[in-house]
Parts: sequence; structure tokens; C-alpha cells
Amino acid sequence: MLTYDFENRGKMSLYEYLYKCIKDDILSGKIKAGEKLPSKREMAKNHNISVITVENAYAQLIVEGYIFTKEKRGYYASRISGDYLGENIKKKNMARSVEHKKQWLVNFNSNHIMYDNFPFATWSRIMRQTLLDQENSFLTSPVPNGVAELRNAIADHLAHFRGMEINPDNVIVGAGTEYLYSIIVQLLGRNTVIALEDPGYKKIGKVYESNGVKCLHLKIDNMGINPENLTGSGAGAVHISPSHHFPTGRVMPVQRRQMLLKWAKENNGLIIEDDYDSEFRFSGKPIPTMVGMDSTRVIYMNTFSKTLAPSIRIAYMVLPDELMDLYHKKLGFYSGTVSGFEQYTLANFISKGYYERHINRMRNYYREYRNKIIGAIKQSDIYEKVTIEEENAGLHFILGIKKDIDDESFKAVLRENNINISGVSDYCYNKLEEFNHKFIINYSAVSEEKLKKALDIMNKAL
Repeated sequence: MLTYDFENRGKMSLYEYLYKCIKDDILSGKIKAGEKLPSKREMAKNHNISVITVENAYAQLIVEGYIFTKEKRGYYASRISGDYLGENIKKKNMARSVEHKKQWLVNFNSNHIMYDNFPFATWSRIMRQTLLDQENSFLTSPVPNGVAELRNAIADHLAHFRGMEINPDNVIVGAGTEYLYSIIVQLLGRNTVIALEDPGYKKIGKVYESNGVKCLHLKIDNMGINPENLTGSGAGAVHISPSHHFPTGRVMPVQRRQMLLKWAKENNGLIIEDDYDSEFRFSGKPIPTMVGMDSTRVIYMNTFSKTLAPSIRIAYMVLPDELMDLYHKKLGFYSGTVSGFEQYTLANFISKGYYERHINRMRNYYREYRNKIIGAIKQSDIYEKVTIEEENAGLHFILGIKKDIDDESFKAVLRENNINISGVSDYCYNKLEEFNHKFIINYSAVSEEKLKKALDIMNKAL
């Protein structure tokens, strides 16, 4: 039986990873020409994935000619001659093959969600119904800021879940947050300096800077970015994640939020509120948003990649009235970047209550899974040497090391033992010693059994 390690697939979807693994095994000769592949059900059961995932991978392999079917007999590997691949392609395939063979015992850097809990049956049913209900709508050009049905569904969801009263006409739907960042840049102008959190998610700064914007990296304290550091900095906007900061997991208190809003008002500035990961809060009520405090100075952003799947490339933002008017005047000629079919499907998924039920189910699942992971740490010998911080929200927490260690040497020893881990300091732009000896534990894809072995190795390394 073909067996692949899905924990090491990075950002690839399940079916993409399975497709690549089988393709590489055929190209390398590991799977011989004419060899029969496992049935879809056998492959799905062996890897604990859905049959639809296997079906999609097999379908792509058939289209590209790597496998073929025999009626009522199954799937077979095609005969592929390496003579026509070319040296560059051969080298790439060899490199990928080596990459696939690199199997981490535990990969604390992997923060993908548990795809097997995705409501495939419900999603498929809604897709079929959407085809019937919206067949004529698919023939028209996508609306620049998103179809009205999805914008209305998002507004209703935010009102119910986050207590936000927003105008659906102020919602912009886009294919991922990177696209929305570029829209913000065009609205604010490339001369606008944007302040970012330090430490923080570095991809945000890279996207802004690739669009020609200067970024400032301001150190956070226990309450987030200090508005005093914004005064005189030249920043015209500040990008923050007040409800669950990455990577520290800190929550910005209301006093600091008020201070930032005061700075924005007095300096004609804007706050970009990134609410990513806010749905997975395990204790207390959801943290109120800043846009609910002042909708004229805050751009609100969120995405469905964490709650549903990264392959569903749908994100959205809510603009203040003034910026929305500017968007229509300046960028209204843009075509929508998300297919209408996907938008109508997601709109139905939300409006019919499936999305909220899915979030509630996943929140309970991850709460229990987090408890098991933390319980394993507390029962291990390493527990007396570490602290567990900011574990009440999101799909990661911080493991602090009580003793003075060299972080890079510690990570190197773990990598040699097939444990992949990052420190909070890896997300710092400036050297901030207070974030040393703190490591990020993304737990959503960690095997409990393998975790126990990893903890023993980490304890010995300390």
C-alpha cells in the first residue's frame, strides 16, 4: 500500500500533495509502469483522508497522463520515459523526491487545520444546489467588490458573531489577503508609511513593501503597539492584530485600543485591523473589534482560510465610507478575483447556518485537542523546565524555556532529531531579547503519540 506523510506537505492542499507524491513516484520509477494503484477507498482509509480528496488527485493524474483506468478494474501507472523530461526537470523531480523523504517526527511550524473535519458532504450539496439556483449568474462578469449575496451573508455573520453593524456595500471580497493589501496600498497611496508590529507575521510587510510602500516595525509591549511610538514616526496607517496577535498571542486591552483610535483621529491616520484567527477563542466571549468602536478610522480584515481551508482563497475587508467611495472612483473598473460560483456557494454556506455550526464544532474540537497536547507536556519530564503561555486562543501557544539557552543551537539540535520548531524571535525585525527562549507550538497537526517522543528529545536537548 502506498503511504505518504501528510504532515510535511507545507501549504499544499491534501489532494495536491497526494497528486505530487504519486507523480514523483511514477517519474522516479518507484511506481512501475502498469502497476495497479490502490482504490480510492483504500487510499482514503490508509491516509485517513476523504475519498473526494483521492478522487481529485487521481483525476489530475489521469488528465496529465500519469495514470489510466481500466473499466471495472481500477487505476494503473502509465509508462513514462525519462528520456524526454530534460535534465532540469529531472533535477527538480529528484529534489522534490528528497524533499518528500524528509519526514519530521513533529513539525511545530505546520499550522494547517484538520481537513478531515471539513464538511465535504454539506459543501458538495450546497455546490449542486448553487448550480441550479444561480446558473444564469455564472455567465456574467464577477462584481468588483463581491456578489451581493456573499457581502450580505458576511455582514449578517459579523453582526451575530462579532457584534459589528456594517453596511454590506462597504465589504470587498478578494482572492486572499495579499490581494486586499494591494488594494489598500492603491487607496492610501504608495507614499503612506505603514507601521507594523514587531514581532509580527513577516509576510504582511513583504507584501506591502513589494507594492512600493515603506514599513516601520515598532516593538510591541504587553498591550501591543504603543501609540507614543507612532507620534512623529511619519506613519499614516498601522496594521495590527489586536484580538489575537501573532506570534505572541497577546490581546490588546480596551485602553490601548482607545489610545490608538485617538492617534488615528488626531493625525488623520488609519488602523488596519487584522482579525485573522479570532474565531478560535476557547475561554470567554469573542473580543470586540476596533471597527465597532470607530468605523471611520478602521479597515477591518478577515479570511476564511483558517476556519474552512487555505485552498478556499476568499478573504474580505470592510472599508470606511470615505475609502469605499474612493474605491468605486479609482478601482471600480477592476474585475472580481473570486469566481462567482465559489462566492454563491460560500454565501449559502453562511446564510443557512452551516458556517456557524462548523466553527462551533471546530472550536470544541481544537479546545479538546489543545487540552490533550498541553496535558502531554505537563506529564512529561520537560514540564518543570518550561512555561505555557497564551494558550486560550488560536491554534498555537508559546512554550517558554526557563533556563538560559542559545536558541539557535537548541533549534539546530531539534532539527537534527527531526523536530521542526520556530522561536518568537524568528518573527522579530529588530533584536528584541525579551522574546528569546520562547518557542511557537502549532498544535493542530501534531500527533499525540509522536509528541511524547519529541518532548523526550527536547528535554534531553535542554
